[in-house]
Amino acid sequence: MKFIKALVFHKRNWPQVNEFNYSCNYISITLPSSEDKNIKFFSLNRINLMSIYEEEFANGHKNLLDWCKKIIDDKYKENIDSVELITMPRILGYAFNPVSFVFCYFRTQLICTILKVNNTFSENHYYINYVKNNELKHEQNYNIEKLFHVSPFLPREGYYKINYSNDVDCIQFYIDYYNNNNENILQTSISGKKTSVNKNSIVLKNIFLTSYLVLRVIYLIHL
Repeated sequence: MKFIKALVFHKRNWPQVNEFNYSCNYISITLPSSEDKNIKFFSLNRINLMSIYEEEFANGHKNLLDWCKKIIDDKYKENIDSVELITMPRILGYAFNPVSFVFCYFRTQLICTILKVNNTFSENHYYINYVKNNELKHEQNYNIEKLFHVSPFLPREGYYKINYSNDVDCIQFYIDYYNNNNENILQTSISGKKTSVNKNSIVLKNIFLTSYLVLRVIYLIHL
């Protein structure tokens, strides 16, 4: 498990310009995973001060890797043997997760990525992208049609431009929304460095910091 202290940029260009930066704490976890028994305050698929439940990223299925395997086999006839999930964890059972990322690998080769987007109406949508033949294993630049209503301020029509990189040390995600007239309506980015976690004190500190940051983000969004 790795922590990612990320900087998030958010700028809405329509109907009224509004922008802000804020910090957010993400977790990177690779599955299958051997859970570190020395870490007391984080659990996978169990209640704890900080936790992640695979079913929340696998459309209700208990095993995220198995779910991804079936989707990728059915859709692309490809095999995978591991996934990396990058998401915001639950803190005291509460989750705030606008977007999560699943990177699907066969050995070290990136086969597919899955973006899970949540909105404020407790709805979600999965955007799946096949990238095996991309020469840049950890980078993508592609457009996807917007098929899901996310913000009450913005229409559903349009498309996203996505450009992101992910390696062992850091992440950089850029997701911009354009309307059908190719006008840039929303610009967002998430960037940060990955830090390996091996101490309970680090987890506990992250729990308190994440709680504060989530409350601040919710306030900024509604303001």
